[in-house]
Amino acid sequence: MKTSTSSNVPAANPVIDAFIAASAIALGLYISAPSRAALLRATLTRSAKRDLRSRLRERWPAWRARLRRSAAAALSVAAILPFAGKAADKPVLVVGDQAYNAQSLFEASGVLQDAPYTVAWKQFPAGSPVIEAVNAGALDLGLQGDGPVLFLAAQGAPVKVIGIYRDSPDSVVLLAGPHTQIKTVADLKGKTVAITRGGWSQQLVQAALTSAGLPLDAVKYSYLASVDSAAALQAGKVDATATWEPYVSRLRQAGARTVVTARGLIAAQSYLSTTQKVIDTKRELLGDFVQRYQRAREWSLADARHIERYADVWAAKSRVDPKLAHQWFSTSRIRYEPLTDSAIAEAQKSVDDFVKTGTLTKGFDVRGLFDTSFNKFTQAAR
Repeated sequence: MKTSTSSNVPAANPVIDAFIAASAIALGLYISAPSRAALLRATLTRSAKRDLRSRLRERWPAWRARLRRSAAAALSVAAILPFAGKAADKPVLVVGDQAYNAQSLFEASGVLQDAPYTVAWKQFPAGSPVIEAVNAGALDLGLQGDGPVLFLAAQGAPVKVIGIYRDSPDSVVLLAGPHTQIKTVADLKGKTVAITRGGWSQQLVQAALTSAGLPLDAVKYSYLASVDSAAALQAGKVDATATWEPYVSRLRQAGARTVVTARGLIAAQSYLSTTQKVIDTKRELLGDFVQRYQRAREWSLADARHIERYADVWAAKSRVDPKLAHQWFSTSRIRYEPLTDSAIAEAQKSVDDFVKTGTLTKGFDVRGLFDTSFNKFTQAAR
C-alpha cells in the first residue's frame, strides 16, 4: 500500500501555523538569504493552486526545525524589535523581568526617564527561563531568585551576579490548606507538600523540617510550578505548599493558614544576573541600570504612597485586583542590597544545603559567581 508523504505530519492549526510561518519570513535573519528567497518564491507560486492549510502542513517540519534552532536569538530580537527606531540613537539593554515586577517599578518611579540607553523589557512567568535566556545570550540582564542561578552555575554556566535584591522573609511562607488540620511543622509528617524544585519553596520546606527535627523524607513532595502549587492547594490536591507573594495573599484569602515564614530559616535572595561577555561589552550600561534599580527600590520604600503607585501600575499591567497588589508590595517590601560577604556566604550555604539534600549532585565555590566590582555603582547612588 502506498503511504502518503504527509501521513506522519501533525495536523496543522491554520491560525497558529500561519502566524509562525509569517514570523519565520518576517524574522528572516534566522534563515539564509537563498533559503528565504526560495521559501518566498515557493509560497507565492503555489498560492494560486493550494489552500493555506496544505501549504503550511508541507512547510511546517522545516520551519519548525529552523525556529527551534533560532529560539534564543528570536527571544532577543523579539524584545528589541519594538525599540528598533530608538536603537539607532541609543544603545539597548535587554532585560528579563518576571510578570512586570521590575518594569512596573521603573515606570512608577520614573528613574529610567533620563537613561542614556533604551531598556527592552522581556517578560517571563518564572525565574528559571530568565537565567536560561541570559545564559543563551538572549538577554543582557535577568532578575530572578537565587535557586535557578545557583543550579545553572553548578553546571558550569558562565553566569555572573552583579546585584542582589531581597523580599521580606514574611512574604515567603509555608501554608497549609483550609481542608487540613495542619498548624505546625510537626503536623506536616506524612502529608503531601507542593514545592518548586530548587527554589525558595524547596529551601523553606527543607529548612523548616530540619529546624523541627524532622527528616527531609517526613513529607511527600509534589514538584510543581508556583502557580500550579497554589492551584493544587486550593483544589485540595496537596496538604501544604511553600510559596511567595502574590500567591501568599491569594491563598490566605482562600482560607490557607500560615505554618511558618522564611524568617530565620532562609535568605530569600534574588539576583541581577548577566554573563561575562555582556559585562565586557556593556559594563557601564549594566552599572547604570543597577544604580537606577537601587534608587527605584529605595523610592518604593520611602513612602507608603509610592508603594501604592507601584502596586497600581503592576495591577494594571497584570489585570489583577489592586487591593491584592497593595497587599503584596506592602508585605514584600523588596529592597536592593550590595554584594556583601554575608550575602555571598548565604549563597554558599544554599548550595551546600542543596548538596546535602541531594538536589545538587556536587557543590562549588560560589565566590566566582559574584562580580563585586558593581558595588561601586550602587555606592555612588547613595
